[in-house]
Amino acid sequence: MGQMQRTGECHSCGECCKTVNITVVRDITLQQHGSLEELELYLSYRGIRVVGSDEKCNQLHYSMDVPCSELTADNQCRVHDSPRKPFICHRFPSTLEDIEGIPDCGYGFKRVLPGWPKT
Repeated sequence: MGQMQRTGECHSCGECCKTVNITVVRDITLQQHGSLEELELYLSYRGIRVVGSDEKCNQLHYSMDVPCSELTADNQCRVHDSPRKPFICHRFPSTLEDIEGIPDCGYGFKRVLPGWPKT
């Protein structure tokens, strides 16, 4: 099985810049809140959604609608070509899951077989 290589380019859809995604420790968080339903209720009052749960990795994934202050009305990044652009923005998307649900994203991924040249 090969690794995945990112392909394509940004089409300035702006979707990746309109939310903040956070990963938390699943078992501790559920212990604090008593249940997933109670956690979801609590977070919903704050505009935060639970968008995924990975029991194997002991993670919960949150998302909240908080647009980047550097995103313009026409979905351009004010710091795109500057040293002020955060590292996480440079490497986004790093997995296929990062762009699931973003149909206008210009990035994609292709499988690269070990030992084959990357094209």
